Order: sequence, then C-alpha cells, then structure tokens
Amino acid sequence: AEGEKAYLARCSACHQANGAGLPPTFPSLINSPLAIGPVADHIDIVNNGKNAMPAFKSMLSPKEIAAIVTYERNAWGNVPTDGVDVVQPRDVAK
Repeated sequence: AEGEKAYLARCSACHQANGAGLPPTFPSLINSPLAIGPVADHIDIVNNGKNAMPAFKSMLSPKEIAAIVTYERNAWGNVPTDGVDVVQPRDVAK
C-alpha cells in the first residue's frame, strides 16, 4: 500500500497509474525487463535516473524507493524473474 501511494504520487504522471507508460519517452512497466529483471538494475534506474527520468536518490528516502520498486515489481501482473519481490531500504542504500 505504501509503495502504491508513493508510485501514484511520484511515478504515475509519466508511467501512468496502470503502468502502461507513454512510450517511447516513458516506457511501460508491465512485464518490462526493468520491472521483472534483476532488482539491482531496477534500483539503479530509480536511484540514478536515465534519459527523461530523474534521479530519485536525492529526492526520496531509501524506504520510499524500496516501496516503489517493490510495488512496480508486483503490480500489473509482474513476476520478477530473479525471485526478488520485496526490496528493503538497505538494498537501495547499497
């Protein structure tokens, strides 16, 4: 619930509330390699940004980022291929 709330507040303007995004600038998160692939890659993009996406590590706490990444990895039918479906703040801070 915390991750969904943070996602809706911080990410949905670009990636949409339903995760479908606005391609090509804001990609879909539904079954995307980012959302279901290695968790380290997912955390890196949220922390450091890429292209039009800002770096959130200076805007959000590790707890908030962990909640958002956890939400994205479990929403919209996503099933992480690496088995990591819960991200902890300590994972974000690494």
